[in-house]
Amino acid sequence: MDEQLELDDATILIDARWVGNGGPGRVVENLLRGLREVEPAGSWILWGSDKVAEFGWSGSRHLHSAHSPKALLGQREIPKLPKQVDLAYFPHQIRPAWRLARREITTIHDTIPFRYSSSRGAAMSLKLYFRWMAQLSTHIATDSEFSKRCLIRDLKVAPEKVSVLALPIDHESADRVRNLRDTSRTDELTPLVVFLGRDAPHKNLDRLVRAFAKTEAQSKGATLLLIGVGSEAAERLTELAQHCGARLETPGELSQSDLEATLARASLLVQPSFEEGFGLPVAEALAAGIPVAISSGGSLPEITQNQLRGFDPNSEAEITEAIDEGLTSPSLPAIQFLRPEEFAENFLGLASRILA
Repeated sequence: MDEQLELDDATILIDARWVGNGGPGRVVENLLRGLREVEPAGSWILWGSDKVAEFGWSGSRHLHSAHSPKALLGQREIPKLPKQVDLAYFPHQIRPAWRLARREITTIHDTIPFRYSSSRGAAMSLKLYFRWMAQLSTHIATDSEFSKRCLIRDLKVAPEKVSVLALPIDHESADRVRNLRDTSRTDELTPLVVFLGRDAPHKNLDRLVRAFAKTEAQSKGATLLLIGVGSEAAERLTELAQHCGARLETPGELSQSDLEATLARASLLVQPSFEEGFGLPVAEALAAGIPVAISSGGSLPEITQNQLRGFDPNSEAEITEAIDEGLTSPSLPAIQFLRPEEFAENFLGLASRILA
């Protein structure tokens, strides 16, 4: 059995190679921002690119990595660590396949990838990989109670091995978007309905496009904007939109400033997913004062505290109705989402328990 340690005496590694890489990167950035604010005790190693160094504090040091965590070579990389690392944190299940520390926490955001896989063979391979990473880890963190139930069911892990670390949002960005909205009259503009995220089977974008084509808003000039969708999916969805008569734009990924300017013009954010492990775009939209229309899938009712009526993601008619209702009778529930420093405090509490 590993000896018990206080956080003050521990050496802790954070796999920060994800900074700048999609959703996991945003989670790590918020964690590092929060840790920088609270300046925790202990010796911290921030493993990542040169960009990671800007998040450091007096008790941390930067360990350089030039490899993307998504690349095979990146996961074969062996960092030059001290002789003993007491705790390592990996913010994604794509992580080294061997132990780097005496105790390890891995975030597995959800089990959606293998339950909505493109083939049975791929689903089985992904499931085996997820189970391997779960077994390798001392403890698993996940984003919501919904995801925790899925991990217990799908990966056969003990409930006590999984803790929920609800995600924080970027309040500074949300405030900027809110301020931009306050200085412009979005109600005088042609309605803009926004989806923010990548294309994937569980995102339900084909059904969203078909449902939008039937909205009253579409007939009055509204546009559906799919932000973050890759070129191949954009081509497929554009062809579908032309076939069913939906007014669609697919700008791809946007810079942070362009994203904030676009969200400031949004009349509604729609999340039609069959499931979400958390639903960060929904949380950030609400914080920025943007009305949302959500499905009843996965964690979406949970993170909105059941204050919004979710639509059936399998029903085009319900999606159509929800969009029109969201535009004509918008609802903005008062929900307080975590700040980075609160997320960091929750993480430190979990780390202390694992070390004890």
